[in-house]
Amino acid sequence: MARIEVINFLQALVRQPELQAKLKTLPKPEVLAYAEQAGYKFTEQEFDDTVWGIEIYLANKLGENFDLTFSLWETMWGKYYLEYLAANVIDSLSQKEIDEFLNQ
Repeated sequence: MARIEVINFLQALVRQPELQAKLKTLPKPEVLAYAEQAGYKFTEQEFDDTVWGIEIYLANKLGENFDLTFSLWETMWGKYYLEYLAANVIDSLSQKEIDEFLNQ
């Protein structure tokens, strides 16, 4: 249940670039506090587990190792991590792929 909440939060950031811009420079605890205040139900550990899980899912889908050579890391250059998560991770997945990840 928490994983879908994390994904819903990140998808909201994709749909609301002004919100993403507002949150991207905040420290992680403040971003998570905003998410909680906005009604998303997940802990920091659940956020971390979901984000890493979906990145591992992407690496497997691309046939790559999830290590320092993972090609998606290069897309993070010049971005805040939250921007990368929204634009390069969540927004790159179809709903079918998200459902597949959630059903693992």
